[in-house]
Amino acid sequence: MQAIWRWLERGLEAIISLCLIVMTGLTVVDVAGRYFLNAPLRGGYEISEMLMGLTVFAALPLATRAEGHLTVGLLTERLSGQARRIHRIVILLITVGALAFIAWRMGVQADILARSKAASGSLQLPLWPVARAMSVLAWLACAVSVMLTLRALMGLDREAHAAKGSLE
Repeated sequence: MQAIWRWLERGLEAIISLCLIVMTGLTVVDVAGRYFLNAPLRGGYEISEMLMGLTVFAALPLATRAEGHLTVGLLTERLSGQARRIHRIVILLITVGALAFIAWRMGVQADILARSKAASGSLQLPLWPVARAMSVLAWLACAVSVMLTLRALMGLDREAHAAKGSLE
């Protein structure tokens, strides 16, 4: 399981890096064209929007694994022992539900976009492949959250998870 996660992690990091590099390049070309040639890059904004969505959803499984979701520590800092473990399990179950909902709805949206043949504004790029990729990445984040929940239910704590760096 650890080898699979390392492979997935590197793949996701490569996707994120590629998206960010392409967005940076698009922005440089767009700004240079706009200010020096009075000719902005046609469709640069819509490509950047698609890449931003892919970047966010590719980062979702990594943030989920790190349990890097936002939390409010007003009361949770005072929890200890069994109460902290139960709180973590509840939060992980909520995370599973939220990610499953997002993944499901993105899949439904991808189907709608495919059936309607929806395309981007100026370049007329089909929108459904991006929505489908976002759905798959959200399902991956959901699967990671399920694994974390199972580990928590088995009594494997977050510190052991962080030290080992695996989802086993």
